[in-house]
Amino acid sequence: MRTIFICALLWISSSFAQSQIVPVKSQDSLLGHKVITDKNNRLLSWYKPEIPGAGFEHVVKLAAEFIRTGIPTDAKTGKKLYFVTCCFDGPQIIGEENWKQGKGGSFWPHNPACFYAGMVQSLAVRYFPYTGDSSWIALVREMLDYQINHGTTPSHFKWPGVPYASSDPFETEYQGATLWETDGFRGDGLHGIEPDKVGELGYAYVRFFEITGEKKYLDAAIRCADALAANIYNPVTADNLLLGTDISRSPWPFRINARTGAIISPYSSDVLEPVKLLDELLRIKELAGLNKAQDSAYQNARDVAWNWLFSRYGPVVTYIWNGYFEDVPNDPELANRVQITPGELAKYLILHQNDKEKYDLTIRNIIYWIRNSFADGQLDGIREQTWCYETMGSHSARYGSLCALYYENTGDPWFREEAYHHLNYATYMCWENGVVSVGHRWPGSWFSDGYSDYIRHLLDALAAVPEWVPPGEDHLLRSSSIIRSIQYEAKLIRYSTFDISSSEKLVLSQKPKLIKAGDRVLPEKKVPTENSWVWRPLKTGGVSLIHHSMSGEISIQK
Repeated sequence: MRTIFICALLWISSSFAQSQIVPVKSQDSLLGHKVITDKNNRLLSWYKPEIPGAGFEHVVKLAAEFIRTGIPTDAKTGKKLYFVTCCFDGPQIIGEENWKQGKGGSFWPHNPACFYAGMVQSLAVRYFPYTGDSSWIALVREMLDYQINHGTTPSHFKWPGVPYASSDPFETEYQGATLWETDGFRGDGLHGIEPDKVGELGYAYVRFFEITGEKKYLDAAIRCADALAANIYNPVTADNLLLGTDISRSPWPFRINARTGAIISPYSSDVLEPVKLLDELLRIKELAGLNKAQDSAYQNARDVAWNWLFSRYGPVVTYIWNGYFEDVPNDPELANRVQITPGELAKYLILHQNDKEKYDLTIRNIIYWIRNSFADGQLDGIREQTWCYETMGSHSARYGSLCALYYENTGDPWFREEAYHHLNYATYMCWENGVVSVGHRWPGSWFSDGYSDYIRHLLDALAAVPEWVPPGEDHLLRSSSIIRSIQYEAKLIRYSTFDISSSEKLVLSQKPKLIKAGDRVLPEKKVPTENSWVWRPLKTGGVSLIHHSMSGEISIQK
C-alpha cells in the first residue's frame, strides 16, 4: 500500500526506493510460486488451484501466523520490527540468520497508526471470530497500547490526545517523521498528524473497546472524535451554481501540525474514516457517556464531511481521490490519484447503507474507474496510485473483495470472476513462510500492505462468497455487531455479540439442529425475518443467516 517507489519525474528520493523494484525475469513463476492459469490464461491460486478459493484462507493463515510468531526484535531497539519500521526484507531476501537477528528492517517513514488500525480490522474484528482463537486479541492489544503510550499527542496541543500517523524509522517514540521534512513532508514532519488516520485509528479504538470492554480504548476514541469535531471545516457554500467551486480544501486537511494547528497539506479525499468513528460513537452515545455538546459537535462534523463527499466540491463528483499515503510528498497541484479511498468507500456503501439504489451507480462507477485506471494490463492485479504505479497484492485484494461484495449484492457473475482472479493474484504475494511481498516486482514487504491491508480483504471475500471457504469447516464470516467471544466445539458453536440486535452470517459443515438467542429458540424461516434463521445449502454444509434482537448470546447445536 506504500510508495517507496515514486516516478522519476516526481520526487524520487532514494536509491533504496528503486532497489525495491525487481524486473520479472520469467512469466512462469511469481515470487517463488509456479504460475498456474486457467484455459483463458487468467491466474489461478498457487495453492490447490483445482479448488476455487482454497488459496484465500490458506494465505490468510500463513500471513497471520507470521505476524504472531515470525517477527523478530529489532537488533538496535529490542522492539518487534513492526513497532519501529514500516517495512522489511524478509528471510527469503536476507537469509534466515540475518532475519532472526532482527536485521531486516527498512529505513523509511514508519506508518504505525494505519498498520495498527488495520490489525484491529483484520485480526480482532474478522479473524478472531473466523477462528475462535482469542490470542489474536492479545496481539492487537499490545499494538494499540504501544500507540497510546508512545504515539499520542500531548494534551496542550491544538490537536490533543490523537495518534501520530508517522514516525522516523527505528525511533521508539512517535512524533511524526522528521527526516523528510525537506522532501515534501513525507511522514508529516515533527508533530505532524493526518486527520484521516486520527479517524481510522480512532474507529479501531472504539471497535476494540466493544470487543474487550476496556474503557481506555473508548477514551482514546473519544479524544480522537473530540479533536476531529473541533477542527471541522465546511468547504461547501451556498454559492451560485453557475460559478466555479473551490476544490483545494477538504473538511479536514491531509497533514496538519498538531501542536500549532498549521495546515501542511490542505486536501484529503479520505473523510470516510473520521465519519465512521463519529457515527459509531453517536450510535453508542449513552454507553460512551457523550454529553450534549459532544453529541451536537459529532453530528455536525460527520454531516459536513459526508455531505461534502457527495457534493460538487467532493471526490464522488470531482474524482479527486488524493491524499492518503504517509510517505508521499505534499501534492499542492492535487496531481496524484489513489484508489484506496474510493475502494474503501464502495465497500462501505455496500455493507452499511440500506438505500442500495441510491448508491448503486456510485459503487459501479468506482469499480469501473479502479479497473480502467489501475489494472496491471498483463496480470489480474491492481496498481497502488498514479505516483507509484506498481501492481500490489493488498490493492488487488481490496479490489477483489469489493467485486465479491458487489457480486453478493447483485448476483452479477462478472464481478465474481473479477474478484476470483484478482484474489488469486494476491495469493502469489504470500510466500510459504508467511512473508507477504508488496507486489510481484516488489519482493520486499510492508507490515501494512502484507498484513493489515491484506488479511481483511481476503476474509471479506470469503464472507461474500462462502463457496470459497474450504468445505466441511465452521466459521463465522460476518456480523453486523462486534463479536466479543466465540467457541467452536464439535457439536456446538457459541458466541456473544456486542449488540443485542444483530445479524450474523456463518458457513457450517452441516445444517443446525437448533439455534437459540439466550433461552429463546429461533425458528428457521425461508426468508430472513427478525429473531429467526435461514439456511442455504452448499455442496458440503451450507450458509446460515441468523437475525436476533432479544439476546446477544447465541448457541448453535449441530
